[in-house]
Amino acid sequence: MEADPDTYLKLEGRMEDWGPFGKKEGDWLIMTVGNPLEGHGYALPRSIDNLVAQYVGLNIALKTGSRYVAHIPYTTDHAGDVAQDWAPKYIPIKQFIEKTTQFLNYHIETYRTMGLKASKLFIYSGHGGNDPLKEYQEDLKEELGLDKLIIGTGGILEQHVNEVMIATRQLAIQLSESKEEQKKLGNKFVQILLGAGHAGHMEHSMAYALDLMDEEKLEKMNAQLEKDFEATLKEFPPLGGLGGYLLAGSKYEEALGTKKNDKYNLWKCLKTLKRLDAGKVKPYKELGKMVIDMIIDLYSKILLEN
Repeated sequence: MEADPDTYLKLEGRMEDWGPFGKKEGDWLIMTVGNPLEGHGYALPRSIDNLVAQYVGLNIALKTGSRYVAHIPYTTDHAGDVAQDWAPKYIPIKQFIEKTTQFLNYHIETYRTMGLKASKLFIYSGHGGNDPLKEYQEDLKEELGLDKLIIGTGGILEQHVNEVMIATRQLAIQLSESKEEQKKLGNKFVQILLGAGHAGHMEHSMAYALDLMDEEKLEKMNAQLEKDFEATLKEFPPLGGLGGYLLAGSKYEEALGTKKNDKYNLWKCLKTLKRLDAGKVKPYKELGKMVIDMIIDLYSKILLEN
């Protein structure tokens, strides 16, 4: 007797082991968050934090079979209301949490209504000012009815220092023609990584890796930095860890930290900008790609193991 087409052509419930991800496909929902409008100097997009976060989120989805659902449009900053000067779409932390919760709930409930898995959520943030989100992680998990919630940032690399150093040395070897050059470049990469911060060498390198940096504008900005470093920081104050704001002092120093209390690593970023390459920004596309790829790989592994 021939099989009933109404039976063998209906695939719901019969595809769980199909494809490269098998039953794990769709286990996690992924959302990202950054900053839609923030100064990063002359050569970088104002939405660079959004674009990097979206790239990371999508590529984690491609590696894990998770569903990249949406990008949260809101942004905040641990510096407080003064952040409006370099990030005009900033909203206070409490308001950010409220709006983000509503946004997340809408999308999660949409998936639940469709009968798709929606008990695990991964949020990747590409903007350091959104870090307060992690302080509300348990509250969000409970309010959204989730079994698991992971909030990720580039800070994960700090938990894998040995792997980062090994990868950095290997990269220096690939890009060098002599042992002397290898040592010099390796040391420089370490300085860039240690001095990473807002609109510094590292962020320019990441943008460069994603073809999101205007090389002509960088050249013009570097010429100005070489001619008059502090005057250029007044024109492009976000550079070098919000360096122009740090040098302006008063309310900015109070919000962002002092040289003695460099709570957000911004003074260190400014110092790195001044010390390396005669005060100019010299990004390394390969270093930016290495860092982005490591973040993607580390979080992909975490999602697949959970």
